[in-house]
Amino acid sequence: MKIGIDLDNVVVNTTESVIEFLNERIPNLDMKLEDCSKYWLEQNLPKGYELVVQEAFENKHMWKKVKVIKGAKKYINKLREDGHDIYFVTSSLPENLRKKIKHLERELDFFEPGYVWRHTINIHKKQLLDLDILIDDCLDNLNGGRRYTSICFTYPWNKNIVDHSIIRCDSWKEIYNEVKAIEEGEYK
Repeated sequence: MKIGIDLDNVVVNTTESVIEFLNERIPNLDMKLEDCSKYWLEQNLPKGYELVVQEAFENKHMWKKVKVIKGAKKYINKLREDGHDIYFVTSSLPENLRKKIKHLERELDFFEPGYVWRHTINIHKKQLLDLDILIDDCLDNLNGGRRYTSICFTYPWNKNIVDHSIIRCDSWKEIYNEVKAIEEGEYK
């Protein structure tokens, strides 16, 4: 199967890292991931801090905080070993995309050199992709004219929206098990 995997908040903890970065720079902010009820981080901040989020994404110290999410490396490798075609699918600014890919090349070292570069797709409207499965945290990417089965990695910004056509998972182990179920025809 062709599996698309979003980068931010699915493979790496980008939002968590930006929050940590902002808390270090904005006095008395003390923001937590649980405080993010909206997908766009700047919409969760007090008025006047919207540009600080953009600055965080441009700061190399913030990118040093970004880590692979627990279980992502293990289960992406298992999906690869199971024979699936893995594509990394993101909607990123070009200057950030380069940082993300370089980071993944180092972290996902079970892929042959250059694999992540050749298998990363930077696209805003993910519904245009010809995938069997998309794993994402943004509900906008998981519905609306899609041709793939949608798996949502649960976060505070997507947990209260109910769509029975979207499979919800709280961990990479759950994601792997759902992919196996899809492969075995349990979702027809």
